Amino acid sequence: MAFEVLRGVEQKRGEPAALLHASRYAALSATDRDLATEITYGVLRWRNRLDFVLSHHSKRPLEKIDGSILTALRIGLYQILFLDRVPDRAAVDEAVRLAHDFAASGGAAFVNGVLRNALRHPGEPALPSRDTDPLGYLRDSLSHPEWLARRYVEKLGLDDAETRCRRQNEPPPVYVRVSRRINLDRAQEELGVESERVAILPHGLRAYSGKLRGSKLFKQGLAIVQDAGSQLIPHLLEPSEDDVVLDICAAPGGKATALAEIAHRGKVIALDRRPRRAVVMKDLASKLGVTNLVVVAADGRKLPLRQTRRFHRILLDAPCSSLGTLRHNPDIKWRVAKRDLERHHELQLQLLRASARALESGGRLVYATCSTEREENQDVVAAFVDSTPGFRVVPAHESLPERARHLVSSEGFFETTPERDNMDAYFAAILTRD
Repeated sequence: MAFEVLRGVEQKRGEPAALLHASRYAALSATDRDLATEITYGVLRWRNRLDFVLSHHSKRPLEKIDGSILTALRIGLYQILFLDRVPDRAAVDEAVRLAHDFAASGGAAFVNGVLRNALRHPGEPALPSRDTDPLGYLRDSLSHPEWLARRYVEKLGLDDAETRCRRQNEPPPVYVRVSRRINLDRAQEELGVESERVAILPHGLRAYSGKLRGSKLFKQGLAIVQDAGSQLIPHLLEPSEDDVVLDICAAPGGKATALAEIAHRGKVIALDRRPRRAVVMKDLASKLGVTNLVVVAADGRKLPLRQTRRFHRILLDAPCSSLGTLRHNPDIKWRVAKRDLERHHELQLQLLRASARALESGGRLVYATCSTEREENQDVVAAFVDSTPGFRVVPAHESLPERARHLVSSEGFFETTPERDNMDAYFAAILTRD
């Protein structure tokens, strides 16, 4: 299962979470599914480190190794280096079997030789040191792309860059958004797992153990998993109970359904250009018992609205690199390149200008991403304000719960980071039309 999913990710056939939930694996036991998930995400998190070790023990350059053989090697070595519960012999045998079943002739012997060589020489090669090779340390020891590691050092300094990389290699904390239809204390009792209230979240819990989706609360549609930063962004709009809110690029629908709960006497019109994602959003609304969410499959650059239609509240949850979500989506490290940031910048600016045309005078537009990079965040906002008369940035402090106001930057933007806040990185700017 892990092998098939990792090959699917390499061949751009889907995201790991979706591939892991394919119907072909429905008969697997919970224990086997957990191990497959651990191997899949572990290999994706630590790919550079695994490749650094493999390149030392392989007589063949990694770029010349068949993709199926390389995936089998990574799976075997990950279990040897990181999983105590899997015996080394079993890890090698399973990797050899994968190569035998899925790779060309001779692949099994090659995998066996490389992994047994790694077992005979534990601790080789020495990993790059923070003191003597800081960039190599972030790239290979902490397994991040070199271009991204270099950016982190330049922007954050080595200490915070190291903390960010370490955090991004850890499983993420699990935050739960509780429906406004239920008291938070009662929700915590009915969640059925160890949890605690989160000071910055008016309707959020952090879960520490157990199977959340099997809990009574989830089955009744009274809770969903949603990162803490994502839960806070709807507050920036300050919608009233009667507002009609436009949410652009709204899938998968976490923020849209939160807005619909706040504006429960109004309506949320949620747009996404991908019909399949629109269906996912509609299903989520149905599961959560949200009846005032109108889902529309449409491109946010060409809003399907009457020319006279304007909104008082608009959320643009812009498509981006998602580099702020590496704890949840480690595959992004290996498929996003520096050149993608400029491409996203142009698309984001187009969407922001289209959104602004639908905002009424005195209205509020929130531009949000899950990116850590300026090109997709501050630079987009600056370019928009400079080229669009009548719009200005509103500082985010007063729109957040009091205990969350430390998450506002000196520029007035909402920003969360893995190294400081132990959550995914989110950015949001409040804009208003004077």
